[in-house]
Amino acid sequence: MNKFVPVLIQFASILTVFCPSTMFAAEREYVVPMAESKWTSSTKKQHQCTLSQMIPYYGEGQFIHKSGHKVTFNLFSDEPVMDDDVTIVIQSEPPAWRHDDKVFEIGKFDFERGHNPLIVQSPYASRMFQQVENGMSPVVVYRDMADGRDIIAVMLSPINFRQALIKYRACEETLMDFDLDEIKNLKLYFATNKDILTTRSKRDLRNIPRYLKMDSTILQIKVDAHADSRGRRRFNDNLSEKRSKAVVKYLLSIGLKADMIYAVNHGERDPAHTNKTPLGRSKNRRADAQLLTTPPPTPEEQKAIEAATKAERRRKLTERSIFNRPSIKPEPDKAQNNKDTEAKGAEQQKQSRKKQKR
Repeated sequence: MNKFVPVLIQFASILTVFCPSTMFAAEREYVVPMAESKWTSSTKKQHQCTLSQMIPYYGEGQFIHKSGHKVTFNLFSDEPVMDDDVTIVIQSEPPAWRHDDKVFEIGKFDFERGHNPLIVQSPYASRMFQQVENGMSPVVVYRDMADGRDIIAVMLSPINFRQALIKYRACEETLMDFDLDEIKNLKLYFATNKDILTTRSKRDLRNIPRYLKMDSTILQIKVDAHADSRGRRRFNDNLSEKRSKAVVKYLLSIGLKADMIYAVNHGERDPAHTNKTPLGRSKNRRADAQLLTTPPPTPEEQKAIEAATKAERRRKLTERSIFNRPSIKPEPDKAQNNKDTEAKGAEQQKQSRKKQKR
């Protein structure tokens, strides 16, 4: 008897709750044969570590650990999933020779459309990882998406897992404790009318020198400072300037070079969010620190940029000035026009009658 049959029957009642059907006909199993079981470790040093296993005739299962994140499990399907209304059960099953161990449920999840229908976050992904490391087999169980009659089981094999685990663990030791993509575009938020960096902002900024040691292509740290729209415009201009200076001062204090830092002050202009709500205003009280691969403008170029920016602002203010609005000509009095028209018509008729008498 196939070892999956008791397990599939056990979970048929669970799946019936989510995918009701009058009966299930048979099961389809996607299992890695023992002789072909292989785990592959791929690494992007300091960025990402991956442990993957090919599942014949189905796709691939991957444990992925990225810098600044916990491990996730990704299931990839050769055939794209076209229905996103499929609930699955992930369970852990012991090998045939471990009779005392029991099958237990790890969790219930939903498929998404596409070739990557399942992404399991921690702690469930970590639990799956531990099960494979302990010689257990995580199994993804769900009903067939065509007519819901068949039960499908996709199984990971723990065989040869520990051989690839050594390289994977070595890669994990190089991972950073911050998100490498997020560090390239930091959002530093401020309290109302304040230019003091928060503890969180300082912690994020301290990660920049660590990232620069990894990525030599970064040539510029651009700081864009903003304010919300409350208060006078000149006050907000000065406030955003104070915020950019606070960021630049802190970057210099942690060892970054001044010639790669370029700060721009926007005041209340160019808001990224609405200023009509408290939440929107809180997101506009910020400074953006971007890591760019282009060098910062030279001092001469900065002066030219600032002059052009000020000229553009003056132009817009002039356009909005009430003194430059086109004068509106008063509309003619319609009643008076009607009287004039009637008088003119009466005069014409009078002249016409005189001609006829002659």
